[in-house]
Amino acid sequence: MLGSSQRGTIAVAAEFLKAFPTLETVLIESWQEGAGVGNPYTSALPSRTFGLPRPVTSPIISCANRNCRSGGFDIFQDISEMVHENLTTKEFVKVCPGDEGSPKGGKLGGDCVNTLHYRLTLRYEPGHSPEKK
Repeated sequence: MLGSSQRGTIAVAAEFLKAFPTLETVLIESWQEGAGVGNPYTSALPSRTFGLPRPVTSPIISCANRNCRSGGFDIFQDISEMVHENLTTKEFVKVCPGDEGSPKGGKLGGDCVNTLHYRLTLRYEPGHSPEKK
């Protein structure tokens, strides 16, 4: 039996792909730079290479900055444009639009400047794949 978090992830993925009926799956490879990235117990710098591809289950990728409020990286528009342009792979860089305000929203803090570097790969349903030109 699936736990509630697994059921939620599956439901989000299904709902997400409903917006793009020609897609079979969307994969993301990414790395993030800024606050909350890397291992705080070592002096090793975080990786600046794309991680393993994983299915996208939400149109918003979470910001790693624990102090970030109302942030995250919205990739929905990027996927929509890729489908419109019949692309299968494209790379992007986005800066988090959040801020480091108080948890209850009482005061605004500085802008969150975490940056997400990511590559999206779209796999289309059979019969909907873009034609090679």
